[in-house]
Amino acid sequence: MSVKGPLLGMAALVVVVGCGVVIGGPLGVGPLAATMPPDQVTDPREMVSRSLQSVLDASALHVEATVDGTVPGPVVDRPDGAVSLDGTTITADIKPRDLRTQASVTSDPLEIDLDAVTVWGDVWSRTAADGPWTKSSLGSLAADASFDANPLTLVDRLRAYISESDHGPTTADVACAAPSGTCHRLVFDAGADLSDLLAKVLPDANAAALPEVTTTVALDTDAKTLRPARLVLDMTSANGSVDLHIVIDTSRWDEQVQIEEPPQGS
Repeated sequence: MSVKGPLLGMAALVVVVGCGVVIGGPLGVGPLAATMPPDQVTDPREMVSRSLQSVLDASALHVEATVDGTVPGPVVDRPDGAVSLDGTTITADIKPRDLRTQASVTSDPLEIDLDAVTVWGDVWSRTAADGPWTKSSLGSLAADASFDANPLTLVDRLRAYISESDHGPTTADVACAAPSGTCHRLVFDAGADLSDLLAKVLPDANAAALPEVTTTVALDTDAKTLRPARLVLDMTSANGSVDLHIVIDTSRWDEQVQIEEPPQGS
């Protein structure tokens, strides 16, 4: 069975949200820079905002993610009642100030090998390591999904979201792999918002098979710098057909990395 349609829809979600965050930095969008040193911030909501700001301010960072759990088969064009995504991995290099990203998604259960490169508003993708690149635009991906990709509204919406009392994070200090060795762990309930966003970028038939999903977010952010070290998303549906555990780790902050457009005609 082909997974090209839903796979590219999920990739579109990553591209739209990722580029919205990336573009936000150079445009001066996002939480206002505060004068208080990061290690003196005590308000959990400000910790989340400052953690986002640290990504916008970085010259480069590396992201590695793993996905485990199950989804309904029709969501990924499979006849099975449930499909395991165990072993699915995502790696990405991001250059916020240069508006460039490069990412790879691999999944043995779904036989997926996807590469994507973004440079400003252009997006290249290919579904095989030696396959041809397909070029599109961030604007077209967002329009196809009826999704507002304006970085101004994306980042502002996130700030407003975490300021709501229902989504106020709890916090605890934990040992972590961040340079300081200690992180503030911020946990909050994101409700069904993330699954609603995913449904927008999936083909209609696949989105129809996606039940309402609630998401719990746990962010570990370095207590010294407030740079995010790990983000964990637990996504579940009431009927148990969706049960996903997604772990995203960051590293290689501000290291030199080259991200170039794929060669023409490749």
